[in-house]
Amino acid sequence: MFSLLFTPVGRYLAMAVAVVVILGGVYFKIRSDAIAEIEAAATKDALRRVENAVRAGDAVDVTPDGLFKSDGHKRD
Repeated sequence: MFSLLFTPVGRYLAMAVAVVVILGGVYFKIRSDAIAEIEAAATKDALRRVENAVRAGDAVDVTPDGLFKSDGHKRD
């Protein structure tokens, strides 16, 4: 096995394998970074929507007088 590395063909084969392994590692690193970035953006968007919903809920007037104020919709 090691004697193959000492031949010219073996050295080129070893270099080719090393290049493939390095390029594969770079590919998977870029892919995992992109996935993490997309998940972070989705989490940020979900957190923003939840914060907006909480703020909207806090802005509602829930005092007894506020609950009976007309909001412009006609109800029976």
